[in-house]
Amino acid sequence: MDADILRLLLIVAGGLFLVGFYSWERRRARSRLDEFREDDELIVDKLEPQLGPWDDAADDMTAAKEFPERPGPPPESDRPGGSEHEPVRPEIPLILLLHITPRAGVFTGEAIVQAAERCGLEPGEMGIFHRYFDTESRENTLFCVANMVKPGIFPFGAMAGFESPGLTLFSEVEGTPDDPARLEAMLATARCLATGLKAQIRDETRDLLTPEAEERMQDRVNELMAWRLTE
Repeated sequence: MDADILRLLLIVAGGLFLVGFYSWERRRARSRLDEFREDDELIVDKLEPQLGPWDDAADDMTAAKEFPERPGPPPESDRPGGSEHEPVRPEIPLILLLHITPRAGVFTGEAIVQAAERCGLEPGEMGIFHRYFDTESRENTLFCVANMVKPGIFPFGAMAGFESPGLTLFSEVEGTPDDPARLEAMLATARCLATGLKAQIRDETRDLLTPEAEERMQDRVNELMAWRLTE
């Protein structure tokens, strides 16, 4: 074979090889670029939240849950007493309570009956003791004395085997002129019962009755009377 022809064939073969190699490299580069694009799209899909259409109502609800408004003060018309310049209406009727509890053990039925008679109490309706304004008419009750244990009744006629952990004196006052006398009668009877039963007097919270607690009871009764006068 002529050397010139051989040289030409080698040049052509080399050219074809270069063309083929160049084409192969381009296809491989394009394939790698497509892979990078797919990877980028996957990364973006993972990082970017899939948001739907904007919803103002839903956004307001979310904001309300995350940042709830603090309730403001009620209007003056909704406050007790109407406004800060008006006096607060006292509770009507006002329930007065005193408790008599033993220093140890329980009260026997016989001891309760004896102390009640000594202190001017009489068995009455609802199975409890009553203190009347007038012991002869028995129409107007000053206050009552019940068993401290629910339902508060005493088994009159079968007190010999009865026991009680304490007695409760109670009365309702509504701001009438005789309410202070009613309270004083309750306090006096409580002292009488405590002496006869060798017991303790306790207030409505069942703490030992103190002079300060007595004064608070008297103040509440007087405030109720004053309110009644202004009505």
